[in-house]
Amino acid sequence: MSHPNETLSINDRVSKLKSIKYFTPARTLSEANSILPKVNEVLDNYVKSLVPWQREGQTMQHASDSLWDLARIAAAKSGTTNTWDSAWDYTWKEASYSARDNYGWYGGGYVSGESARDAARDAAKYAARYLAYESAKDKLQRTNPFSFIIDLYSMGLRPTYFRKIDEQEKFIVDFPLKDGDKFLIGCYAHGDKEIFFTHPWKEYCSSLISLKGQDAPARVIV
Repeated sequence: MSHPNETLSINDRVSKLKSIKYFTPARTLSEANSILPKVNEVLDNYVKSLVPWQREGQTMQHASDSLWDLARIAAAKSGTTNTWDSAWDYTWKEASYSARDNYGWYGGGYVSGESARDAARDAAKYAARYLAYESAKDKLQRTNPFSFIIDLYSMGLRPTYFRKIDEQEKFIVDFPLKDGDKFLIGCYAHGDKEIFFTHPWKEYCSSLISLKGQDAPARVIV
C-alpha cells in the first residue's frame, strides 16, 4: 500500500506499478465484504485528497479529470521527463492480459478483447495520472490523490469512477468475486456496509443484479 510521505524515486514508482497483479485474487463475497473497512478508508482518503482541487460547482469526477491536466502541465514546466506514457502502455498490456486470461468466461459472458481493453484502459489511465502527479509533486505540494487508486489496484480490485447514486456522488469499485466455479463482478459504492449488487464485466453499474433480493437498497445510478 502506498503512503503519501514515503520517499521514492520515479523509477521506484514505476517498479511499484509493475508489481501489481491486476484484478486478482477473486474473493468470495464474504472475503470481499471483510475488506470493505479498508477499502472505505482508502476511498475516504481519495475523496479528501481531491477536495483541494475541486472548484466550486465541480463534481469530484471533474476534479479528478482536471487534476490530470494540471499534473501534466506542472511536470512539463518543471522539466520533468515524461514517464507516464510508458506506464500507460505497460499497464494497458498487463491489465488486459489479466482480465482475459484469468477470468475468461466471467459471469456467464466471455471477457472479450473489447471488455478486457475497457478494464485495461481504466488501469492505464490511473497509472498515468499517478506518475504524472509524482513527476510534479514538488510543484503541486499536496498528497497524490491517485496513490489511493493504485492502492485499490494493489488489492486486486477494479476502481472505476464517481457515479451519482440517488443524487449523491459516490466512487464505484468493482470486486472480482467467485462463487464455487462461477465468477462474478461485485459492484460496490463507497460508504456501503456490504456489496449489494453484481453486474456483467462490461456493464459497469448498468444491469445491476441484486445479491439481496428485495432486501437490497433501491438504487438510481446515473
